[in-house]
Amino acid sequence: MKMEKNYFLNKKILITGASGSIGSALVLYLLRSGCKVIRALSNDENGLFELGQKISGKKIQKNFGAEMKLQKVRYIYGDVADQERCISASQGIDIIIHAAAIKHVPFCEYNPFEATKTNVVGTENMVRASLINNVSKFLLVSTDKVVDPTSCLGASKLLAERLVVNANNVKGDKKTIFACARFGNVIGTRGSILPFFQKQINDNQNLTVTDKKMTRFFMTIEDAVESIVDSIFLMKGNEIFIPKKLKLFKIIDLAESLLKRFEKKHLKIDEIGKRPGEKLFESLISNSELERVKIKENYFVIQNEINNNSYKKKIGKIINNYKVMKKEEIFKFLKKNLS
Repeated sequence: MKMEKNYFLNKKILITGASGSIGSALVLYLLRSGCKVIRALSNDENGLFELGQKISGKKIQKNFGAEMKLQKVRYIYGDVADQERCISASQGIDIIIHAAAIKHVPFCEYNPFEATKTNVVGTENMVRASLINNVSKFLLVSTDKVVDPTSCLGASKLLAERLVVNANNVKGDKKTIFACARFGNVIGTRGSILPFFQKQINDNQNLTVTDKKMTRFFMTIEDAVESIVDSIFLMKGNEIFIPKKLKLFKIIDLAESLLKRFEKKHLKIDEIGKRPGEKLFESLISNSELERVKIKENYFVIQNEINNNSYKKKIGKIINNYKVMKKEEIFKFLKKNLS
C-alpha cells in the first residue's frame, strides 16, 4: 500500500523529542508534506533553538523554496513528565509522534526512576493528552531493546509500548488510534554508537568495544523517518511496526570499517567488557510475539490476531536467521551514508 501523496496535507502534527536526531529529521521531512502546523516539543532549550536556526538557514530555505514560508513550526519548551504541558501542547492536533525518551543504557541504569518518569510516565501523559484532545493518530517511537529486556531502558520502553497498544482497548468512544514503530540503532544519531566512535577517531584514540561478539541492528536516519511516516499511514490501531530493512552488524566489524573509512588503521580496538544492562545480541521480536506477527509491505507487524503454527515457524525462521553483514558490506554502507 503506497502512502497517499497528500496524506499530511493541512494536518496539525505534534512531535515530542523534536530537538533530537530523529525528531528534528521528522520536522524537516514534514515541512515538505503540506501539513498545516508542526509543534516541536522538547525539554532541550538549546536543541529547540538550534532546530529553529537550521530551519531558518539559507540552505534549508533554498531546498524548500517558497513553500517553506507557508509552513508553521511552533517551538514548545516542555517535559513529557508534565501532564498539563502535554495536554496543552496536544490541543487541536491531528497526529502525535512521540519520540521523546531517555535512550542511553548506562544513564537509565544509574537513573532508573528518571528513566521511568520520562519513558513510562511521559508516555502515559501523552496518551492521556491525545485522548483528552481527541487526536486522530498516536505513534510511539520504540526500540529493539524492549525485546526480552535486561536494562532499565528496555524495560521502561517495553512498558511504554504496552501503555500505547493497550490504549486502543480503554479509549471508550474516542477516535484516537494507537500504534508503535520499533527499530534498532540509527546511524549518526546521538543515541547511536557511531558518534562515540567518531569522537575517538577525531581524538586519535583507540576505539573501545564492550565485547567483540556483540551485534546490533542499524538503519539510516532517512530509513527511520520513512518507517515512522509509513507506520502512521498504515496503522489501524494495536500494531507494532518493525522495518524489514534493518541491517545486522557485528560491532567489531563496524569499528574496523570506520577505521578503514577514515584511514586511521594505526588505531587499535580495545575490548573493555559489557556495561550494566547491556546485551550481547539484540532481537527484533520476542518468541512470545511470533504468534502475532504478520508481514505487511516492508514491515513485520505485531498485532492481536494469533497466527497458525506454520506461519509462526515461517516468521521465526526469518527473524532468527537475520544475516550479519560482512565487513566489506558495512564499509560500503558507511561510505554511502556517513560523511
